Amino acid sequence: MTLTALVPVPVELQRRPDAVFAPIAGQSVLARIVHTLASVADVVVAVVEPLAPKAAEALAGIPAVRVVTAASPGRRGQCIAAGLQDIGDGSVLLHDIAWPLISADTLGRVTAALRDGAGAVLPACAVTDSIKDVDTSGAVAATLDRSALRTVQYPRGFDAAVLARLLDTAGADDFDELGAVLTSGSAVTVVDGDTTTSRFELPDDADYLAAVIASG
Repeated sequence: MTLTALVPVPVELQRRPDAVFAPIAGQSVLARIVHTLASVADVVVAVVEPLAPKAAEALAGIPAVRVVTAASPGRRGQCIAAGLQDIGDGSVLLHDIAWPLISADTLGRVTAALRDGAGAVLPACAVTDSIKDVDTSGAVAATLDRSALRTVQYPRGFDAAVLARLLDTAGADDFDELGAVLTSGSAVTVVDGDTTTSRFELPDDADYLAAVIASG
């Protein structure tokens, strides 16, 4: 199996390039993600054109990484399409720049499921917080059963042909691979995620992320 990791850097990040390139704990988020993914796969970074030179500079010296440019206007779906065109056949680890910390265990589980032939793999964690149903006045109406609820993380694994088909069906403008795969009827394999990692809203969460890295 050919395995390639794909990291989209879409047009929305032009307005906050520090979320991608500013050093946090001595390393940019993009470089940190690519270093981790490169431990198991070649990496393709698919970036909106104005950020491509800076992405190439940030990743200089990291082996097994390629930077490709997305078609205009460079939304996330168009970045994914550019990455898939470069990757061709095989399996894809699709990551998101808002998840700078990647659990090695989760990465191993997603990769193993792809090697076993899964077409789509989602790492997920059980919901442990109390979930409330709130009515239009703001009052708590009920406590919901959380036993069947999961939060979905990254990286997400796909057979490249499955991901390309989802993109073709849903369209690139507002592509959401999670919604697309869940409504497509495709078989989805769920593996355990990691409760110690989460989404970060950067650059606002930069200090928090630095503290998490320092404590690891």
